[in-house]
Amino acid sequence: MPRRPRTPYRLDSFTTGLVKKFHAVNDPPFKFDAYRKTDSYSNVPLDGLWARGPYLHNGSVPTLWDLLQPVEKRPEVLYRGCNLIDPVKVGFICASPEDQKSTFLYGTRIPGNGNQGHVYGIDLTDRQKWDLIEYLKTQ
Repeated sequence: MPRRPRTPYRLDSFTTGLVKKFHAVNDPPFKFDAYRKTDSYSNVPLDGLWARGPYLHNGSVPTLWDLLQPVEKRPEVLYRGCNLIDPVKVGFICASPEDQKSTFLYGTRIPGNGNQGHVYGIDLTDRQKWDLIEYLKTQ
C-alpha cells in the first residue's frame, strides 16, 4: 500500500487553548501541567493504556492487537464511541448492531483518518504480541 503524504492534523489540533485546558486539571493524582504547544510531536501518557482505545493519534486502530498487525491487516473501518472493553485484544468493541446506534462509522481512507502509523512490533511473533499485550494491560 503506498504511503499517503503526511499532514499536520494532529499537530494543528493541539492548540494553546487545549494546553490551557490541560493545565486547568489539578485534581490529584491528576495534574497535567507539563504540556506545551510546540511545532513538533505531541504524545499522551501510556498509563491506563487498556482504556485508551482506539489507538494511534487519530483513533484509527480499534485494539492493541490490530495495532501490532501489518498495516494491510488493520481494519479499514470501525465503529467509534463504544464503551465495551475488549479484554483480550484490548480496545473498545461494538458487540452488537444495537451498540452501533450510539456510535459513528470511522473510515481510515479519509484524509486525517489514516491507520498507517507506528509499525513497531508488527514483526513480532503472535506469541510475543500476546505477551506484550498482557504486559500492557498491567500499566
